[in-house]
Amino acid sequence: TVTSGLLDDMAAAVRGVTTSGAGGGGVATLDFSPVESTAVADWDTLKTTLAGTATFQRMEAEAELRAAGGGPAHTDNKIRLFGKSESDVRVTLFRDHAGWCPYCQKVWLLLEEKEIPYKIEKVPMRSYGDKPEWFLRKVPSGLLPVIELDGEIITESLVIMQILDQTFPDRPMLPPGGSAEFQRANALLKLERELFGAWCELTFRPSMGPFSAGAVANFGECMDRVDQALGETDGPWFLGGESPSIVDMQYSSHVERMAASVLYWKGIQLRNSERYPNLEAWFSAFEQRSSYMATKSDYYTHVMDIPPQYGPAYSNEDSKSAAAEIDGSGGSWSLPLPPASLDALEPVVPHPNPGLELSAAEAEEAARHEAARKLCSNHGPVTRFALRGAGSPGLKRFGAPLADPYAEPAKDGAPELDLALRHVVDALLTGQADEAAIRADLNANVKDREAVRVSLEYLRDRVGVPRDMSFPAARQFRAHINLAVDALKS
Repeated sequence: TVTSGLLDDMAAAVRGVTTSGAGGGGVATLDFSPVESTAVADWDTLKTTLAGTATFQRMEAEAELRAAGGGPAHTDNKIRLFGKSESDVRVTLFRDHAGWCPYCQKVWLLLEEKEIPYKIEKVPMRSYGDKPEWFLRKVPSGLLPVIELDGEIITESLVIMQILDQTFPDRPMLPPGGSAEFQRANALLKLERELFGAWCELTFRPSMGPFSAGAVANFGECMDRVDQALGETDGPWFLGGESPSIVDMQYSSHVERMAASVLYWKGIQLRNSERYPNLEAWFSAFEQRSSYMATKSDYYTHVMDIPPQYGPAYSNEDSKSAAAEIDGSGGSWSLPLPPASLDALEPVVPHPNPGLELSAAEAEEAARHEAARKLCSNHGPVTRFALRGAGSPGLKRFGAPLADPYAEPAKDGAPELDLALRHVVDALLTGQADEAAIRADLNANVKDREAVRVSLEYLRDRVGVPRDMSFPAARQFRAHINLAVDALKS
């Protein structure tokens, strides 16, 4: 089941499950009779076209490997075996549904890098939905991440990582205790906490007068020391060597979120910056690892997810241009998209699988086809979910503004929205966006254009990376949704 709502559990809505007293009245019976159109193919034809693409065939093969515990790292994994048997699994990782929680991310990374066999159970973060009772019985606090190791429940991400490193000593992630390198690791972990504090001071307090300038300077000076530390070893990693350590993982999740947030709210660029060359080399080294790319979010997902977890962030005048590009309000989510580039305001790794060699044109096509596969194979549930945009909000709400798991979809409009989504998939598959033909077909067949438009926007704004698709695919998905949105506006 696709979960196409940013930090929002669509699965219950798709299955028609309700929670007593939650304010949801159940899933309405919707008319899914398709609109017949000569301007766009039906779903069966679209699926046949999709099935003939190299991307579909590769992703289907990867899905088969995932089901058996193999293949590359992916947010949809339920079990990871790394060539061992299921009887070797001693660890279960409990992480967030969204694949966004920074504390879950670092544990997830460590398990992948050390190739520890493990199972995965997904639980909503508190700001986005109710914690299931079975989880609260295991972990009364409800906090994530959690691992169950040989039947024992362990919480706190750094503690979890250290225990896993000690329990599974192959591929050690920390130097021997008492060594000079171990002391360096501890000093770097303290610096990470200092950097985290400087980031919070900069981002989550109002930008006023001399206090604002001081927070900017303090964050920049702290980041300078992080960059200097990265330059003190051979290679890109904090402790040197051929692969990341626990120190790198401790930094990775929040520095990734810092890169998005200080650009969006403060206009400060950390990536591709002459000021932080070692930091850029560190990011680039992570982006060459499939373990990291499977866990990495895009800037939009980050800036939507950060406030519900950390509190409101405060922007300044310097951030307006970057913010408009990140959230699409400045037209950046429109076709034609600029080519995926590591030199962009938000660097785009052309393809999330570092081991797959593709030309720029092939990578762009793969991104479009990945988005088409996600939508084409789940068009009924996605249509029902998107109609929440024109429906009624749930009576029970959560801290994240975009999360509304008990919302009810509009009872009318499914056939017209379905038609619009077929046009989106057709354009994703072909790479040809005939705006005039789409506009004419939608104008002729859509009675309530406003309801369909807001439903498309609701869906567009709730696609999260990496949970729903990779960043290159999400770029294509959002821009092609806007193709239909713009046709309905005109």
